[in-house]
Amino acid sequence: TFSAMKTRGLNLEQTHMTQADRLSRLFGLLSLALAWMVRIGEWRAEHHPIPRKKHGRPAWSRATYGRELLCTALRWGKTTFYTHLELLKSPFSAPGRQKDQPVRY
Repeated sequence: TFSAMKTRGLNLEQTHMTQADRLSRLFGLLSLALAWMVRIGEWRAEHHPIPRKKHGRPAWSRATYGRELLCTALRWGKTTFYTHLELLKSPFSAPGRQKDQPVRY
């Protein structure tokens, strides 16, 4: 999470903000963006698995994998953007479960 918020993703350190209320709002917005990127990355990894390096680790994090798709959708794809917006509303699936369950509030 820390590296995704900083140089490997959302570049939080480049803001140079000092006012606490503005920094708090920015951090909240970036946290929401990070959750969205991870959700899209998880969805994308289900359909197109992340390639593995020789030592067995994934080549990209879920956040990076989702960020690529989200940035493309924000720039060019109106219909894919709405698909990704629906993903933000849907919960992550439980580990080891194949079938999605409805969320009740």
